[in-house]
Amino acid sequence: MIDSKDVEHSNGVEEIDDKLRKLFVGGLSEDTTEDSSKAYFSKFGEVENINILRYDDGKSRKFGFVTYVNDDAAKNCLEEKKMKSHKLDDKDIEVKRAMPRGNKDRNASLKTHKIFVGGLDTDVDEETIKSYFEDTFGATVTKVDFIKKKKVLCVDTT
Repeated sequence: MIDSKDVEHSNGVEEIDDKLRKLFVGGLSEDTTEDSSKAYFSKFGEVENINILRYDDGKSRKFGFVTYVNDDAAKNCLEEKKMKSHKLDDKDIEVKRAMPRGNKDRNASLKTHKIFVGGLDTDVDEETIKSYFEDTFGATVTKVDFIKKKKVLCVDTT
């Protein structure tokens, strides 16, 4: 866990800390407000900020961002998504980690551990994939999932 005392500050922006605490929320209802969003997202932890993007006329753009006080709350919210979809104001919504646009910083995807690979020969096995990623990139491969129908796979690394 990253302690907020250890976070680098640049132009008043908390570089790493925001990447762990800030989530993108898409597919919002036109009627969703900051208050209804805060009421929903607070059940996963203390919310620092809710920002629903709006057009100049005040109409919702139907997406926004929630920033939690700590990264554990954001993780709780993302874990909930694995068990059941998020629903706010009677609408299924998309929740995922926010990624800054145009950010070329290597730490932007700090918590991403899945790699998708396509176009593999049908005779490639799990051990071959595991060895390749461990030997070539020094990754610890925890899981290899083959999706046989589409001839692609997902590699979980840490």
